[in-house]
Amino acid sequence: MSMMNPHVPFAKLADMAEGRLTSEERAALTPHLSGCHQCTDRLARLERTVELMRTDASESAPEYAINRAVSLLGERTKAAPSLLRRVLATLTFDSMQMTPAFGMRSGASSERQLLFAAGDNEVQLEVTQAGEAWAVSGQVLGPCAGGQVELRGPAAIAHTELNELCEFTLAPVPKGGYALTLRLSEVELEVPDLKLGA
Repeated sequence: MSMMNPHVPFAKLADMAEGRLTSEERAALTPHLSGCHQCTDRLARLERTVELMRTDASESAPEYAINRAVSLLGERTKAAPSLLRRVLATLTFDSMQMTPAFGMRSGASSERQLLFAAGDNEVQLEVTQAGEAWAVSGQVLGPCAGGQVELRGPAAIAHTELNELCEFTLAPVPKGGYALTLRLSEVELEVPDLKLGA
């Protein structure tokens, strides 16, 4: 007890409930406890808790039940999907936007080079005409340890894997608007509006 806090400290009440105080210390607290309902109630609750702990006769769960619970929790942890960052790629270069060099003929080209910035990576694409369809190939530049590539549009869907150099070539698809998604280990790069044959 102090001038700032006239009540018995919690630690002292806990020691009293567990019988760790000397008879002199207990006698010194008795006058305060006889007139303070707050400290008396706290002491009574602590004594009940200590008594419950001493008389606890509950049994531990069987080992097979504990092992089963641990394995279920482990399965849930393994099944949880990892969090992926999704990064929208920004066009930084398009060969179709270049002005032809002096002396070069201008005209329709069947090959288009694109470069996109996507967070820590860059995505280089080459779009070529293959008859009535368009083929997309490219490479992920920057941190990359493989992954999947998907080209999705209303007319077709194409899938492939990145090779050891993080390069890819997709099967030709009809002209139209597509979304290109590159799924790497910790990031998903997306080119949301890739127009082929436009």
